[in-house]
Amino acid sequence: MCGEGMIMQEPFLSIVGGGLIAAIVTIAFNVYWDSRKQKASEDWEFRRYQANLVHHSTTGLMESFFSGKSEMLYLTSTLETLLATLTRLTAQADQIVRQQGGPGLTVAELERRKNQLLEPFQRFNADQVALRWTQYEQKAKENHAKAEIHLATLRPLVSSELYDELLGMFHRLSAPFVWDLPNGKEKLKTIEDATPEVLTIREKLSRELEVKLGRK
Repeated sequence: MCGEGMIMQEPFLSIVGGGLIAAIVTIAFNVYWDSRKQKASEDWEFRRYQANLVHHSTTGLMESFFSGKSEMLYLTSTLETLLATLTRLTAQADQIVRQQGGPGLTVAELERRKNQLLEPFQRFNADQVALRWTQYEQKAKENHAKAEIHLATLRPLVSSELYDELLGMFHRLSAPFVWDLPNGKEKLKTIEDATPEVLTIREKLSRELEVKLGRK
């Protein structure tokens, strides 16, 4: 009887033991798989976070560039209009003084009377020019600061070659210049000429974003 009992228990123990091992293996596998899924999820969230930073900074840099371009275009257009208006008024003042002064009018008297007529317009023009330059300077400082922040964000996220390219363009476009109309127009031309290069850099940043998301 004792022998038969032992024989009956051995298959039972085998079944129990096998089931226990299977359960342990299943639990271990589930733990391992859950940890892998957790790590994969964390890696994905981190890549998506980095991609969002690249996207946000790229958008910010483009906004700074095109805002600066628009500000410079508006400034130079306004200064050209003010200059054209003052030139036209100067010609009108010259004609008026010559008609009033007659043939005996001296050059010195002509200039004195012209300046007297033009003085209110010249003062207004000077005030407007100073105002426009002040407004431009404030906007330029804001765009400069924003671009610096976006560049600092991108530095650890993109290749060193692309970052150096971005930094070089930033220094070139933000270089100081003499504040007058001719130099303002030259600055505008520099910005306009750089537009294709800026768009190319935007494409490169977009590719960096795709890499962060694992799409390339």
